[in-house]
Amino acid sequence: MPKIIVALFLASVLVISGLLVADASIAQYLAVLISLLALVVSIVSAFKEDIFPFQPVVLLDEIILAPTSGPSHDSLALVLPITFMNKGNGAGVVHMLALRVECDGVVKMYTPLAQVDFQKYLSGMRKLHGENIVGSFNAFSLDAKETQKKHLLFSQEEKAEKYPFSTWKEGNYTFRLFLNQSNGGRATEVATLGPMQITGEMLLNYANGTGLSLCPSRAISV
Repeated sequence: MPKIIVALFLASVLVISGLLVADASIAQYLAVLISLLALVVSIVSAFKEDIFPFQPVVLLDEIILAPTSGPSHDSLALVLPITFMNKGNGAGVVHMLALRVECDGVVKMYTPLAQVDFQKYLSGMRKLHGENIVGSFNAFSLDAKETQKKHLLFSQEEKAEKYPFSTWKEGNYTFRLFLNQSNGGRATEVATLGPMQITGEMLLNYANGTGLSLCPSRAISV
């Protein structure tokens, strides 16, 4: 892209120099200027994503095992506090997220279900229920250099043919977060946590209504 800009600049200089040598009229100058502006607009439109790229990155350092107020049929509800940052100079849309949970060759696929008001979650019963669920997860936009923080509730996919539903057991788990953005194709891996150990005692405590905060350096009840 910089080569195109340099070529356009040199071409403009040559054209203007030619007009000066030919002692062109003001009308001729204006006609050339309008043509050059139209060319610039066309190039910017064609290469918008290169000139003003959308570059989303995420910060994720914690996985929260959040108890629900109802039965969870042997699955765990996960809340992820994620900071989204757009390092680019162009706006874009985060279309979808997916969390791949791996343990001993078994893969569980989690997708975002809703947003969580985490302050209400902490100040309340510390269980997921209607009062601390803000709303369903939807695609959202990020302006240039914008930062947003969201607490997102992820639930395990139950009908994914490639990753069939499976129950949790004790073991070492790795969590991989994938993001699909507006300007391209396949989802890309944007964060990895783990491996982190989940013990039988942790699973029992979760079943009894005690949440758990996991990060690479610690695991505490919440």
